[in-house]
Amino acid sequence: MSVGTEITVHQLESDPYPIYKQLREEEPVCFVESVGLWLVTRWADVQHVDKSPAVFTGETEPSTLKRTFGPNLLASEGAYHDRIRKIIYPWFRVGAIGDYPDNVIAPVAGELVDAFADRGHADLVSEFAEPLSARVLKRALGLDFVEEETLRRWFVDLATGAANFEGDPAKQEIADRASAEVDETIAPVVERIRREPNDTLLSSMIHTDVDGERLTTEEIQSNLKVMIVGGLQATTDLIALSLWAILSHPDQLAEVRADPKLIDPAIEEAARWHSPVGTSTRQATRETELGGVELEEGALIAAVLASANRDHRNWADPERYDIHRREGGHLAFATGPHLCIGARLGRYEARTAWRVLLERLPTLQLDPNQPTEISGWEFRSPHHLHVQWN
Repeated sequence: MSVGTEITVHQLESDPYPIYKQLREEEPVCFVESVGLWLVTRWADVQHVDKSPAVFTGETEPSTLKRTFGPNLLASEGAYHDRIRKIIYPWFRVGAIGDYPDNVIAPVAGELVDAFADRGHADLVSEFAEPLSARVLKRALGLDFVEEETLRRWFVDLATGAANFEGDPAKQEIADRASAEVDETIAPVVERIRREPNDTLLSSMIHTDVDGERLTTEEIQSNLKVMIVGGLQATTDLIALSLWAILSHPDQLAEVRADPKLIDPAIEEAARWHSPVGTSTRQATRETELGGVELEEGALIAAVLASANRDHRNWADPERYDIHRREGGHLAFATGPHLCIGARLGRYEARTAWRVLLERLPTLQLDPNQPTEISGWEFRSPHHLHVQWN
């Protein structure tokens, strides 16, 4: 009997890593009935899937992303995908957002720390990582008029649809309602920015053209939803997971405090160790063989980034968090044509968050009386991150 018949959504949500380890050894390409996907778990196979769009397309059918957002960058391939990416990507270049760490992110992080610095304790998820991501995203997208709570609600509801692999109608209804609300809110803003350009990503999406073509209002709306989910979820979780990783390893934290140049490798190692985004979803465009398994045309596949990042075939002692690791780059931001377009901004936010916290709160540590709970397999994050300091 296949291991995949026994795996439940609850098991994946609570802690997928033991399951991934078993799959890598016993069934590296395994159909998991509870989510309706072939889980691909070894490093080399995940790389192959992500880098072979002609055989494993991101333009899946059915697609949780298209179903929730509409046609978008993540759920497309070929000329359409290339056109969308070429229009969106220029805003994410260093030349466009190189001032963000000092001029946008650090001031927001400082304000948030000001609110709790004298208290001696805080929840770094709800009081720091989430509002930091939300405020930076509002500034980046040009959604300053949207309340933080509204933006976070949109994220939670849209992410519910994006991760709804089991096709739960109740979950989809929540996501569809949020999707319609975003469309309704954004449409008049798009028309205003068409007349009055500014320095935001939304303006860049409206006014950038490739070979004389610009994005339609519908394309702007659908891709903006991708940015909302990615910008809030991936960034919040990268900040929270990386802080939890270093705070739960006091010896390595001491090294980072003594040498801030270790901040970058410490964050990258945290992203490998507990990947904020779990999978890349793909579909076989033809009959093919992967890991010794014959896949039919149309087979839906999850290339499990989080599992590849712990494959002992590529990593020494992969279960261990080690800021001095030297095996090379991880797959937390995927690879190939769908390499995360917002990875640079997410890294800027995490690095700046660490720098501000370690400077302002030099005795920062985990609260031993409130342990950290982490869950999720598609989107993995701490529920809270309770900390204290003298």
